[in-house]
Amino acid sequence: MGEMLKSALQKIGIGLLYGVGIGASFGAITYFMTEQMTASMWNDAALENVIVAQHEEVKRDEAVFILGTVENRSAAAVRAVSIQVDLFDQDGKFVDQCSEYLRGALKPAESRNFKVSCGGCKDRPAVAHASYKVRVIGM
Repeated sequence: MGEMLKSALQKIGIGLLYGVGIGASFGAITYFMTEQMTASMWNDAALENVIVAQHEEVKRDEAVFILGTVENRSAAAVRAVSIQVDLFDQDGKFVDQCSEYLRGALKPAESRNFKVSCGGCKDRPAVAHASYKVRVIGM
């Protein structure tokens, strides 16, 4: 019986070591993959080189849209890009904000069109404003 107990404890010990080894390997792989994904997603240095190349305000019925183009002038792809539009009244006072997320990655030297809806419909027109400012932000 002593020999069976010793053999069982050895097998449990070996299984425990295998489990710890596999768990540590899986944990390390997950950690490094997460770091890589996070680094590519939150690339603030590259995001600073994404510029609004052109934009214009378009009014359709009671709705207001800002249409334009962004360009990635960095050497890296940029993800999680949002276009934010701040609306101001005639005195320069902030009155509203609207934004739109760009789907997918914006590759180096790539340009992409965007459309930001600033609201408005038949029963609820967009906020009255005299000017607007467009900027690129991260998520």
